[in-house]
Amino acid sequence: MSKVMKISILGVVALCVYSQPAMSREFADIYTECGIGAMIAPRNETVAAITNVTWDWGTTAISSNISSPDTCKGGQEKTAAFIHDSYEHLEKDLASGHGTYLDTLTALTGCDANGQQEFVEALRLEFTKVVGDSSYTDKSRLEKAEALYNLVYKLVDGHSQESGSASNG
Repeated sequence: MSKVMKISILGVVALCVYSQPAMSREFADIYTECGIGAMIAPRNETVAAITNVTWDWGTTAISSNISSPDTCKGGQEKTAAFIHDSYEHLEKDLASGHGTYLDTLTALTGCDANGQQEFVEALRLEFTKVVGDSSYTDKSRLEKAEALYNLVYKLVDGHSQESGSASNG
């Protein structure tokens, strides 16, 4: 076994041992519900696990479980699958600011009718930065879809925190 592989495996084990979120979830569930595998194959646990292991030995699945365990609990896998499956259509709808794919995306995120326009405007602004990056054209479809997914939930989480603080204040 190579030295790099041993160090990587030790790192994964250390993350699991010292991470409270990772300990609260069955280890097998992390590989099927989190990371790139869950994004690519949300409805096929076997493919999700194999993808996570072959992509990066499962470190993305483990780190997503640690850094954002809520994304692994379900529900968001539908959004991830939708973004992956219809990325090109979403790209066009985001460019124009409207469209059925963009409407579906906002519905999947649970964005209420009052906040949809604000969400779409914020998403378009952030997505413009992603598309404007010089490395964008070199990214794979998966990488582009993952970037959009991350933007969507960054904004959704930010919006729900703002709403919570507004009602508390």
